[in-house]
Amino acid sequence: MPDGCTAGAKIVGDRYFLLKNRDLIWGGFRDSIVFESDVFFVTGVNVGDGKPCGASFGFNRWGLAGCNTTVLVTPNKAYDALLERILRETKSIEDAFNLVRVDIESGNRYQWCNFVLASPICVGAIEIGDGVAILETDSTIVTRTNHHLILPTADNLKRASLAEREAGGPLITSQQRRQDAAKLLSEAKSLMDMTQVLSTHREGRGFDSICRHRSPDPRSDPYLGETVYSYIAEVSGFNSENIEFRIKVAAGNPCVNTYDEFVIDFDSPESKYNLLSNFP
Repeated sequence: MPDGCTAGAKIVGDRYFLLKNRDLIWGGFRDSIVFESDVFFVTGVNVGDGKPCGASFGFNRWGLAGCNTTVLVTPNKAYDALLERILRETKSIEDAFNLVRVDIESGNRYQWCNFVLASPICVGAIEIGDGVAILETDSTIVTRTNHHLILPTADNLKRASLAEREAGGPLITSQQRRQDAAKLLSEAKSLMDMTQVLSTHREGRGFDSICRHRSPDPRSDPYLGETVYSYIAEVSGFNSENIEFRIKVAAGNPCVNTYDEFVIDFDSPESKYNLLSNFP
């Protein structure tokens, strides 16, 4: 069940934000989470069997955060498993890319995707295609939707079937969505600004809309889906001994649903209990 998502990361002063709208074609979806001593993440879903698999959005105690967006459904492995490895095994964007590169060079193949990553040093995106991966880094901002910006895969995506794109939608709508997200994120400075980015619509509220709404007649457009969750991670205190982690989560369309905020303390059993008990 690949996500048709909009994702971005931005460093603002001594903090960064990682944000993602999770768009899925299945109704009634509810997240599951993993919160351990070194890592927190929302689980992904294996398109092959519909079972929880790997990580869709999360961060680790060393200050590295990441999320993913689908590009093309293939018979290969779920990319969520690779993102989980990044969160568990690496502490920087450079280390994360090296892990991906070595893994692919060893022969592993994944569904085509983007990983959006954030750290106290920089932000970045890893694009993964057919046996290839490439890294983009920036000192401040990065955005991705459901296509590659660097890998030359546009012609493949234009020829792809609706099923192969699933909730990613047509290439042109993904391009429009990323352009909107990049412009809005470049102007965003506060947590409130980030929620407004994720709540933004185009007129039709469809594939080209950051906040996507289900069609009144889902049978007529079965791959449109809707935004089922919206996440914002805020990581601050880079220059102190204790990095502070917060996550805001809205279940459903963020334009009409309230974000719940949680402070995540990897050393606090109370923090873990509160999150596991109250995650929407």
